[in-house]
Amino acid sequence: MKFLVGMRNLKTALAVFICIIISQLLQLEYPFYAVIATIIAMENSVTNSYTVGKNRMMGTLVGAAIGFVFAWIDPHSAVYSAIGIVIVIYICNLLKWNKSISIASIVFLAIMLNLRPGESPFLYGMHRVADTLIGISVAVLVNYLVFPPDHERSMEQMRSVLRKHLTKLAHELLREGGTIHISPLKKDMANLEKAYETYASEFHLKKNKQQMLEHLEQEIDVYHNTYSHMRMIRLLTDELPTHHHWDLPEQHHSHLMAQLPLDTSSQQIIYNYHVSCILQEMSTLGLLIPSHIAQPFSSSST
Repeated sequence: MKFLVGMRNLKTALAVFICIIISQLLQLEYPFYAVIATIIAMENSVTNSYTVGKNRMMGTLVGAAIGFVFAWIDPHSAVYSAIGIVIVIYICNLLKWNKSISIASIVFLAIMLNLRPGESPFLYGMHRVADTLIGISVAVLVNYLVFPPDHERSMEQMRSVLRKHLTKLAHELLREGGTIHISPLKKDMANLEKAYETYASEFHLKKNKQQMLEHLEQEIDVYHNTYSHMRMIRLLTDELPTHHHWDLPEQHHSHLMAQLPLDTSSQQIIYNYHVSCILQEMSTLGLLIPSHIAQPFSSSST
């Protein structure tokens, strides 16, 4: 089994190194907070790094502000610490900063419990804000400048896997008349959608990529439609006995549709409808159309 060190791993290490160097140059008393911020903000995309960093920054500001007030009244107080936590969480919820609640609470308690005798709660809070800002900035810049995530390549790889699996399972499903498990396609589609959403969310995305994303979004819809029709065939033919088969010549899809036989059975009609839809969607995707299709509801199979 191979253990590979990923690029995100290396970039996190680089960001930590830079944070420590900056902290030493600025003679920061607690470089730990900057390092923690940069580790948390190092995400799988530049936009996600920015979003996580923004949430952490907002939480730090709330925690520092409330911490300053309560530490000025009575630092290290268990009662005021509990009351302050209630206020911190309430303010974050009020501002709809739900993802900032944890860090806001941590910063508040750091000020309340770590403040040394004679130390200014205001300066301590401002230092935590500065530490967090340094860590977030380093994470975003490293993620953006040093081997930025290649989401386009990831999308193309997942798209290729999905197309390959869809072609294989569609051919097997139609050849066997519905006795094939198609659930693996759901995972493939989910992976592609996740990669698409991550790439589409990148704020530095070039405008000339928008057309590609629109095309991929339409393609994902076709994948979902195809899967739905395949699933219907799977449900229709569940636990049926052996099937009769018939062959389709390799022609244009419209000619293939015309040769689908219609049985008087309502099940056969429904089956043919979903088969025709699958063939249509596969043609839209430019996939190889199967030429051998089972007829599980034909009279000769009963």
